[in-house]
Amino acid sequence: MSSIAAAAQLGEPRAAVRGALVAGWAVALPAYAAAILWVAMHASAISSDDALFLTRGLTRFSVLDFSPQFPGYPGFIAMGRLLLPFAGDPVRALAMLTALMAFAVPPLAAAVAWRMTASGASALAAFALTLCQPLMPDLALSLLTDGAGIAFLLGFLALLPRTDERPGWGAAFAAGAVLAWGLACRPSDAVLFAGGALGALAVAPRITLPAVLGGLAVAVPVALVVAGLEGGIYIDEGMRFISGHATLWGNTAFAATAHQTWVTAIGGVPGGLALAAVMIASVAVALARIRGAPPALAAATAAFILYATWVVLFQNPDQLRHLAPLVVLGGIILAVLMASGRAAMAGVGIALALEIVALAGTTATDPRLAPPLAAAASALAAEPGGALATNAGVATLQAALPGTRVYDAYYAADARLGLAEAAGPAFRLSMTPIPGMTAETEFRGRFAGEPTLRLYRIK
Repeated sequence: MSSIAAAAQLGEPRAAVRGALVAGWAVALPAYAAAILWVAMHASAISSDDALFLTRGLTRFSVLDFSPQFPGYPGFIAMGRLLLPFAGDPVRALAMLTALMAFAVPPLAAAVAWRMTASGASALAAFALTLCQPLMPDLALSLLTDGAGIAFLLGFLALLPRTDERPGWGAAFAAGAVLAWGLACRPSDAVLFAGGALGALAVAPRITLPAVLGGLAVAVPVALVVAGLEGGIYIDEGMRFISGHATLWGNTAFAATAHQTWVTAIGGVPGGLALAAVMIASVAVALARIRGAPPALAAATAAFILYATWVVLFQNPDQLRHLAPLVVLGGIILAVLMASGRAAMAGVGIALALEIVALAGTTATDPRLAPPLAAAASALAAEPGGALATNAGVATLQAALPGTRVYDAYYAADARLGLAEAAGPAFRLSMTPIPGMTAETEFRGRFAGEPTLRLYRIK
């Protein structure tokens, strides 16, 4: 066979691959732009007490005064304050920051996959799997820190060397600094970041010194600023918060309240259990190949395993957003494994199809819809002078309904007494159906991860 004929035969599959990649990006990038436009069309609105506390922190930082709540999220607050002059008010600044962080995740995921594989197909798969994951609208519209934590973790992974051979000090130092800033933005993801760091250092020990120095260059100033603002109060509040995770709102054997299980929570999302099975299978394959793997793959695998353990044992299944790092990391790992054979390629296709089913089955496309908490506050404002017991958004409803007495339903005896003695109408707002009662109104969540609220009239 002549060299010209051989080159022609070799060029045909390469041309086909390039054509497929061009076609894939031609679909992915307009979908990305459309998602950004759709999020921008939503009015900025408080969706939870945590979001309310974060907005307070943009003007006055105090964890004791829930501005915001522990652990304070100092890095996130600092970035929000930078946007405040452009946004005009704290709610808009927080909405802008949340959207920016969420939409940084797909390109960062693509960068991580490219760094590990030098494969355009893997980069495209990581981008698509991240963009289409069913919790993406929650990351962009919740006004919370979850997207920032994921974005900076991916920035850390993207800066890691391809192998342990001759690691660049500058990149390793920057990786440590980025991871530390992610921790400052979302300290409650400490287990996630620790998993990423341990996984990377286990297979690339040569980066330990520069990465640690980079982390300290960020962590020490942040810690000093927080200590200067809060002093010993911060430590006291931290102990109360940790105790609460184990005994009140966590999913532990010590919890005083009953929660649904993670299996039922994930099963409530169309295709959720099947998608979880695909992600877990991809992580199991990656774990089996961890020796000799790129540092970023080891880091992503370790972060997935440690964080999944933390979520199962200590996080409340009522909050699906805690699963977002697992969906993102699982998608990246699956995309990286594409180079290993057709089974992984099929896995990417199945996972993407399941994500689209879940996204379409849980997301309301109308951007004019308000968050359930805001919609409930608007409905209750029409009947002032009464009382309300709620297990969602106590602080937000107290601020939004000055003419209504709002009770925390966790303190059941106080709530029952307050409703019974109400001079006006009495209501119960609940994230879960109340046996034997029919809801007067239902305020549906706009996407997976945003709880539906049910309003019951007591009298």
